[in-house]
Amino acid sequence: MDDFCCKVCGGCRVVEDEETGELVCLDCGAVVDRVIYSKPEWRAYSYDDKLKRERAGAPITPLLHDFGLSTHGPRQRISSQSDEFMIKVLSEIYRISSSLNLPESVARTAAMLLRKIDTHFKRSRKLAKALPAALLYLSSRIHGVPRTPKELAQYSRASKSEILTCSMKLASFLKIRNALDIKAYVSRVVNDLKLNGEVEASAITLCKLAHKLGLDQGRNRRAIAAASVYLAAKSTKAKVSQRSLAKAAGVSLSTLKRRIKEIESYLQRLRYKEASENRYEGGNSCHRN
Repeated sequence: MDDFCCKVCGGCRVVEDEETGELVCLDCGAVVDRVIYSKPEWRAYSYDDKLKRERAGAPITPLLHDFGLSTHGPRQRISSQSDEFMIKVLSEIYRISSSLNLPESVARTAAMLLRKIDTHFKRSRKLAKALPAALLYLSSRIHGVPRTPKELAQYSRASKSEILTCSMKLASFLKIRNALDIKAYVSRVVNDLKLNGEVEASAITLCKLAHKLGLDQGRNRRAIAAASVYLAAKSTKAKVSQRSLAKAAGVSLSTLKRRIKEIESYLQRLRYKEASENRYEGGNSCHRN
């Protein structure tokens, strides 16, 4: 309370009396000023007692059908079928995201996307079944968190194909670009297999090259990422098997082998082209001399 000084004695040792709400000078005892009491009028002697007496609600969250604005009690009623549907889907979004240890931001975005969809998705039983997982799938792509429909299907009541079909229809309706940066897949595979940063950097360079050559067009990006990691590990002499890579990326072993052969063949062509150009330049310089 150094900002207040006593007008009687000039002292600046002023303290607040919480019971009376007064600022009192310690030197002469004069009341310098009064403050508005900002604390609650009730007392709590335990954390449970504090929760019971508090009148402020929880923070607003899209993970609740009413954003957490209504009061909750044992006799709370659901006002409409729309609220009932929202509660059901939001609870599934929370359950699946918790099971997969997804960031809360992914679940929140999925909840916001739910509020933008058309009633067609709510009326269709087949689409509604896969809706929570499909929303999380799109949300994870928006946040750059690599999750596959197969992983989501493990904790969902819908199959992998149902989740993928629903997510494609949602992406078209919501105009979401359904494409995740391939570097996210590389980072995930590298972290799962506990490879070093040199492998990751080299794999990302190979992915950029594959994109430049158009190898990722119409192909599984997870397979491209896994193939790049394998070739990068091979060049840096890091030990990793194709089978473990295929499992970590969530692709079949045959698909991974095909992508490895494709990238290797293009790399060989580039090396041959560079060697030919170097020989040509060397021959010209000798001829000039």
